Amino acid sequence: MWYAPDFSGLHPLNVSMTNKSLIVAIAALALAIAAAIAAKFLLAPPGEVTYTAPLSACNLQEGPCSSAIPGGGRIEFAIAPRPIPLLQPVRLSVKVQGMKARTVEVDLTGVDMNMGYNRPKLQREGEGQFTGQATLPVCITGRMAWQAVVLVTSDDAKVAVPFRFVTSRN
Repeated sequence: MWYAPDFSGLHPLNVSMTNKSLIVAIAALALAIAAAIAAKFLLAPPGEVTYTAPLSACNLQEGPCSSAIPGGGRIEFAIAPRPIPLLQPVRLSVKVQGMKARTVEVDLTGVDMNMGYNRPKLQREGEGQFTGQATLPVCITGRMAWQAVVLVTSDDAKVAVPFRFVTSRN
């Protein structure tokens, strides 16, 4: 014979928790959710790029290059000395106009060959002026096409401006 279980004595709040422990459990869950949300915003890497400028046709081996950015501003980038050497420190200079730059980095990558991670963070030298150093590795082929992407981060945007140049062993 089959008997149905007797649930008549169970009340939703009398199962195994008192009202006080239920409130504590809900508060702990809310605190954990708030901590997770705060950690996401405080520990998150810098935001995604909000604008990528078109590739400049300028030749960094000949002198500084610049590119327009939204809002009427400009980013000027230079590498010295010229010709740009390999296996020696080079000076990277960025001038930002029309944007309140918080940080500036330059991502140096081989166009046709992976040359490893090379993204120096530049130091502020004055209003809108940033400088730093990097060293370009030598390529076994002797000639290397490079892309330098200037990454400018402000409080509300992250702009990427690409420039290309070619180096060769002497």
